[in-house]
Amino acid sequence: MSSRFLASKGPLDPGHMMRTLGIHSIPTLDIHEPAEHRHTRVIAVDSGPKAVELEFAVEGVRLTCAGSNAGDLDQLEAAVRAWLDLDTDLSGMQESFSPDPVLGPLVEARPWLRLVGYLNGFEAAATTILGQQVTLAAGRTFGGRFLSAYGSEGPGGLRIFPTPEAVVAQGVGTLRETIGLTTTRAGTLFLMAEVFAAKGFTGTPGIPLDRPELLALRGVGPWTADYLQMRGQSDPDAFVPGDLVARRALDRITEREAAALASSWAPYRSYAMVHLWASDSMGGTPAQSVSHGKPTGTP
Repeated sequence: MSSRFLASKGPLDPGHMMRTLGIHSIPTLDIHEPAEHRHTRVIAVDSGPKAVELEFAVEGVRLTCAGSNAGDLDQLEAAVRAWLDLDTDLSGMQESFSPDPVLGPLVEARPWLRLVGYLNGFEAAATTILGQQVTLAAGRTFGGRFLSAYGSEGPGGLRIFPTPEAVVAQGVGTLRETIGLTTTRAGTLFLMAEVFAAKGFTGTPGIPLDRPELLALRGVGPWTADYLQMRGQSDPDAFVPGDLVARRALDRITEREAAALASSWAPYRSYAMVHLWASDSMGGTPAQSVSHGKPTGTP
């Protein structure tokens, strides 16, 4: 069993990290243990997929992996650092938001919130579509079915996220019937898989489509495109003005008002979203009719 401690650039907020990973965890994709501040999932390296256990502390993350050599650990460290935003210096964001009447108090209360992304761009896109118009719990259920039907076996009893080609090969009808999706949702996910496959996607982080290309896909609206720009691309200056949870934290202002307000938060608008989401979770139970703020009426 090999282990390495990944010191972060500035402290972490382990509770926030665990909550972010937990609300998006999918059965068989990862093992989430919030009481222990521990999260396990498969990460691909050149020598093959590895089951990686992560333990969170204020100073950083302890990475543990069986059957890995120094080269594997180097690759795993690079992947985890990018995924969890460990190398970002948050001081610029903190200074920028400090005088802001909305974000200043939030950052003062929780200054070390980071922008957690995705290890796999297709995972980001597919799970976002699976979570459209349903509760977070239902989205995780759909995700588990998707993993079972299209994923492959990985180490540690976990599964590897499906490739776009695996989805395309079985057709849209199989996708709809196997997962239990509506015809529209299955069609959107199938189109997404086709585009990823056509672009030669290889399981890396990042989305191989820009915002106009995303919006051109039937069933992908502004919320999905903005959310994927933020978390799928790990863009520090994206914003999701249509997000219900963020707008609730902003006294239920309109989408247009939220976009206008956020213009003053550049170039850290993604971190503004993170703090707005976190403030909602501190103030009460997250809305049950949204998937991390996605309006149930958005196509």
